[in-house]
Amino acid sequence: MDKEFANTAGVECPVCHCTLQSRLHICQCDRNEPQKKVVEVVPPERRRRQLRCGHEEVEPSAFPLVSAAHEFKTPLVVMLGYTDLLLSGHLGVVNQRQKQVLGEIQEGAQRLQKLIQDLLLLQELKAGRGVAENLESAAVNESISEIFNYWSPTATQKRIRYQLRPSSGAQRVRVEPLKLQHVVSSLIENALKHTPAHGLVIVSVTTCFWERRKAQAEFLFNMERKENHKTDNAVRIDVSDTGPGIPAEHHDEIFGDFVQLPGGSARGTGLGLAIARRLVEAHGGVIWVESEPGKGSKFSVVLPQANQEAK
Repeated sequence: MDKEFANTAGVECPVCHCTLQSRLHICQCDRNEPQKKVVEVVPPERRRRQLRCGHEEVEPSAFPLVSAAHEFKTPLVVMLGYTDLLLSGHLGVVNQRQKQVLGEIQEGAQRLQKLIQDLLLLQELKAGRGVAENLESAAVNESISEIFNYWSPTATQKRIRYQLRPSSGAQRVRVEPLKLQHVVSSLIENALKHTPAHGLVIVSVTTCFWERRKAQAEFLFNMERKENHKTDNAVRIDVSDTGPGIPAEHHDEIFGDFVQLPGGSARGTGLGLAIARRLVEAHGGVIWVESEPGKGSKFSVVLPQANQEAK
């Protein structure tokens, strides 16, 4: 028995991610007292095209596009600045028709600015530069509540019922707050875009158990983990809607670059879900969709909880 225990030195527990001989593992996972029942989440498998270094290949054809995006940034800022000045009347009186034209110019410039920002972020993530070295943790309920409130006027304008269901605790994840909000914002924006008037969009946060090292767990224990070995180690964020739904054959495809489904809005760039997927995966999480035509969609994100010392 001692020899068997010695062979586990340095081996990480798939639940608490501490070594099997550490005091933290023994206190949290090996104690015999009953624990609360936890919900286990099993995300679907998704094919990934990755290099050995862990991030996706940057296509050479993309470099001219990214270079152009950098060049467009400054002129767009100037254009938007002058448009604001004209609309405000600081450069002279503007009639109603002129305001309408300036508003259309401003809207087009803002869309182009967002596309440029998305392109630059996409290339950073493809090159493996989307995660800070010293990651700060984000308070999930607080971060999601802020971005939920940001989209509330849009839901009201479209007459969509809009609900937030936060978790009961104060969980944190090892993701920068702005990046977490970027992911959830993309999901909420999509949900509101495709949900008709009087429909329903729900944003919910729950804790769960996520087995990220199933193969290692089976090797260590040679059996299914007992219920009292499972503990909340991840946070699940769901954004569900009552829109038209997505056929099963497109469930993987929609997370690709520049992908727009047939019949979708021509105003989109097809980058929102691609960037959300890369941001989630870069932080050790997973994202997927559950949907059927005519039954709405539910986009789910699972991220590992931050360690206590990371708070």
